[in-house]
Amino acid sequence: MAKPLKPKSKAKSKTLAATDPNHPESWLYLLSENTLTFGVLRSTFKDRTNSAVEFGRRKLQPVQPPPTEPDAITAERVDVILPEGAEDQFATSLPFLEGCDEMQVNPAILVYLTIPTPDVDRMHHAWEKGRAFARILADERGLATLLIQHAPGRISSPNQPHLHLLICPRRTAKAGLRYGGLDNELLYNDGARVLAERWAEFTEAGS
Repeated sequence: MAKPLKPKSKAKSKTLAATDPNHPESWLYLLSENTLTFGVLRSTFKDRTNSAVEFGRRKLQPVQPPPTEPDAITAERVDVILPEGAEDQFATSLPFLEGCDEMQVNPAILVYLTIPTPDVDRMHHAWEKGRAFARILADERGLATLLIQHAPGRISSPNQPHLHLLICPRRTAKAGLRYGGLDNELLYNDGARVLAERWAEFTEAGS
């Protein structure tokens, strides 16, 4: 197994000392780059065996759904942004996550990015900004992204609203997502810098 590259930037580790079944952020090695949090969910980490479905469900359901609707999404908003040429079957959240697991060809299952949005005037403004960034990843890198918005204030939590991007590491090929190669630039620690720099360019262009 290739060892993660040392980051060329000043990214700081946010990794917890031990994994916790109730805390998904403990299931992967996390780096903080500027205001963003980056990680790569791998098939094994410390004492855990991971899957995109399990990790993604925790993000789709920040609040436990009712027993009568175990698959209900309780996040504020959810969407899958697909690059041109990706199969329609991946256009909804659960098939997307299942596809990340099925298409895994090395230890990396998905790329994880959290973007804080504490200063937005309206939740849909943050959502559209995150969606536009996911579209950039689709158009420029051929990557499919599950975008999830959390609004902790809905349950009177003091935590700030934020966006989670769960990115399939395959670049979509002409024959579809299943046949694309891996975006190796994002699969190691230096991916934190790559995404943070592109986010900064995107936000500066829109300001």
